[in-house]
This record gives sequence, C-alpha cells and structure tokens, in this order.
Amino acid sequence: MKRALRIITIIFLALTIVFTVTGGAGTACVAWNADTLGGNMSKMAPVMPQLKILVVLSIAAGLWGIYSTIRLSKGKPGGWIYTVIFLLAGAITSGVQYYFSATLRGSTAPNSMRLYVTMFTLLIVLLIRLPGIWAKIGFDRPGKGKSRELAGGAALFVSGLLTAATPLWAAPTHIFNGYNTANDLLIPLLAIGGIAALAGWILLYRAIRPTRSMSAKAVVESQSTIQ
Repeated sequence: MKRALRIITIIFLALTIVFTVTGGAGTACVAWNADTLGGNMSKMAPVMPQLKILVVLSIAAGLWGIYSTIRLSKGKPGGWIYTVIFLLAGAITSGVQYYFSATLRGSTAPNSMRLYVTMFTLLIVLLIRLPGIWAKIGFDRPGKGKSRELAGGAALFVSGLLTAATPLWAAPTHIFNGYNTANDLLIPLLAIGGIAALAGWILLYRAIRPTRSMSAKAVVESQSTIQ
C-alpha cells in the first residue's frame, strides 16, 4: 500500500510538471500572437503582457517542480515544502490564466485541465503529510532502490507518453484556420516524450525483473523440495 501511494504521488507530480511546462509553452502562441490569431483567441489580446509573464512563470515553476520532485522522491530535506511551493505556483499561474480565459473568451480549455490536475496533486501532497501516512510512505528518508525505480519509471513513462501525445489532446483548442498550431512543436515533443517514456520503461524493467527472477528461483527450489 505504501509503495502504491508513493508511486501514485510521483506520477501525479510528473503529470503536473508536464501540464505546467507544456501549458506555459503552449500559451506563448497566444501571449505573443493573440492579436493576429483571429477567432476566439483574439479576445485575449488585451492581456497579452500578462500572459507573457505567465508563460515565463509557468515554465520556471515546472523546472522548479522537477527539482523539488527529485528531492522529495529521494527523501532529501526540504523536498516536501519545495514541492508544495511548486504546486502553489502552478495553481496560481494556471488560476490567473483560467480567469482571463473565462472572462474574455468564455472558455477555459485546455488550461482548465492543468488547473484541476494541479489542485488534485496539491491535495495528494498535503494529505501524505498527515503523521499516520507520512511515517509509512517514506518520503522523509531515502527510499530503497527498487521503490525509487518503480516510482521514477512509472512517472517518466506516463509523462513521456503524455508529452509525445500533446498535439492530439491539445488539438481541440489549438486549431486555427484548419491548422493545429501544437504541431509547431511536434519534433521536440516527440523527442522529449519518447526519451522520457523509454527511460521510464527501462527503470520499470529493472525494478520488476529481479522480482520475476526471484519468483522463478522460488519455484525451482519448491520443486526440488517436493522431489
């Protein structure tokens, strides 16, 4: 149970990091070009200066999230509070953008998904700090190799797939004049997502393989005992 909760926490943190960085990068097209995009996005033109600030802050928050999540997963001092700071920064920047989108263009997608995931992850991180859970989950001390590989591998694999698929899930709100503007970042998204997914798969394989080997050895020893 404690291993599952640890893995779930790291996975949601990884998803939040992906949403924060891609959300910040994806907002750049509106922050710098809202007045020329036309359609519903042109209504965001009055807040282009504010959106530019949100782009920088969101990407910075995402990078801080990577650092804080690594510290948390390794049980290093400050890992939890650094992670809370990341999630609060992500929630505030996403919340401000949510407000602009709702009031100016009457739609909050896809930023709304980023806000919801960030708030849910923040809730998880706050809950695991409860004394009864915190002592069991082990974020206050360095985790064992297999536990860290499972959590890190699952997080990298899921976030890698999500990053590579960004042009697909972001398409509904990024198509202008029949063109999906998310495809402008297709190559880097596929490269980064593919590398992350591959690294995650390798970590998962390394974490699971010893368990399988031990199971096979146990079966052989059991058969020898019976004979």
